[in-house]
Amino acid sequence: MNIFDKPNKYIKEIVTKVKIREDKLKTFNGKTMAFVFFTKFCDVQCSHCFFRSDNEGFDLPREQYEFSREGFEKFITFINSSNNGYLSILGGGEPFKKFEYIKETIKRAKTDRIVIVTSGMWGADDKVCKNMIGEMYEALCQRKTPTKVVLRISMDKWHISKIGIDCIFNIIDVFKNFFSDKENFELQLHTLTGDNSIDKVIEHYSGCIKTEGKKYVSDNEEIFKIGLYRYALHFPDGYKISVGIAQIFHSNLKVNLNNPNINLEELITLFDNDMKYNSYSNPSLVKNRNNEWGLDYLISYNGNIATWGNEQLYGLNNLYTDSYKDIINNIYTNVISYSLLDKGYFYRTQIISEVNPLAVLRSKAIHIRDYAGASILEENNTVLYYAIRVIQDYLRENVITLEDIENLPKELLDVIKARKMILKKMYENSSYSIIKQYMEKVSFDENEWKDLFNLIYFGHYTVSKEQIEEGIQYYNAHANKKINKLEDVLENSKEHYQRLIERLTFMKPEAKKLCMENYRKLEAI
Repeated sequence: MNIFDKPNKYIKEIVTKVKIREDKLKTFNGKTMAFVFFTKFCDVQCSHCFFRSDNEGFDLPREQYEFSREGFEKFITFINSSNNGYLSILGGGEPFKKFEYIKETIKRAKTDRIVIVTSGMWGADDKVCKNMIGEMYEALCQRKTPTKVVLRISMDKWHISKIGIDCIFNIIDVFKNFFSDKENFELQLHTLTGDNSIDKVIEHYSGCIKTEGKKYVSDNEEIFKIGLYRYALHFPDGYKISVGIAQIFHSNLKVNLNNPNINLEELITLFDNDMKYNSYSNPSLVKNRNNEWGLDYLISYNGNIATWGNEQLYGLNNLYTDSYKDIINNIYTNVISYSLLDKGYFYRTQIISEVNPLAVLRSKAIHIRDYAGASILEENNTVLYYAIRVIQDYLRENVITLEDIENLPKELLDVIKARKMILKKMYENSSYSIIKQYMEKVSFDENEWKDLFNLIYFGHYTVSKEQIEEGIQYYNAHANKKINKLEDVLENSKEHYQRLIERLTFMKPEAKKLCMENYRKLEAI
């Protein structure tokens, strides 16, 4: 038999039974970094943003799209257990839509640094702007332990075209006039390569000058959060604003890999350089000043949590259902996720490239760093191959012994003991594909199949003509349709793109079920 014909079965065997022995397990006990989205909703809707939130409608439970009060409380519990040194409240979904959560995070989160990323559109009214900034500073003063709060404004041509620039001037004026002497409360600006929007600040404020900056520099001296370039704006009254520049990533889940006019080499180079220089080749870890390494977390608006770039759609962790101890245990004991902590990003891509280079290309070309792990590990047969190769390497390095894996099924053990060439042949000879993976699902969802057909059309998966025909027949039979080719279901709607986002970010089913049950209980009261 060929185990790659039933990969899901053997993935579960590996994840539940293969554990790194404690005396061989590396631990990363330095200060951690965490990035959190409180919500996916945003009024700016930048064209290059991954979320592209249209703010129109949502399914229940609401927790699929933003933190409930319960979710927020569990987030605080997680952060306060995680030895955090740097907490970033991200934009994408505009965090100021959850302003109460921002203030409470400032009051309660045990961390050395809180960076709040925002478009600044809430600053359009100067009185409201002053009051909101004042409330944040008041929350900072109510803390029991010291921290630094940084308000980071995203300022680029996309934001300015949607919301104007007066809101940013209002925010700068409030900081200049009322908080310029507060070392633990800082304003920063953030822009993108090739964008000259910051020049509008220099033009607006007489005597403001820009200093020479540095490339690949951290925004602080404790937890090394590396940016592409950083400089400062100096005002005549002595006030200074730090400015960070990032590489622009044009996120596109529907990038056409078959289009000869797309410069795939450029997309890959930008992605790999970001991994190499900004993430030390390992997005799941963060370097501390004392050369210790800590974990780098990504916490989604739906409660899903993983180390950055380490999302696995078959093994999700979620704040609503998993305790801090459970999450850490799952990250370390799952040999697939642990291998990224241990060996880094390029190790994973090298192994996957042995059998599925298209998965590697897809994960880079869509230009979404946050969920690159979910993209590259989307196909079950590829996940199984990667897991087996990791085990083979760990056996050779004596990190795992044969005794540690003796409880695995014999057919899986035989493959693990086989040479790499044989393993690759088995993968290539299997009839399994992303089409079969969808056919294995318990229930049929017509939209899921249409979205899959769209992505196959754009070259995201390796499938044969016969496999496509089999998928179309399956779709027609279950959807009561009569399509003949992939082009018959091509779609370009907002709803379609939101569904593509959901494919990579869907809420852990157990957490979704729990939140839905809680909603029904409240409705019944």
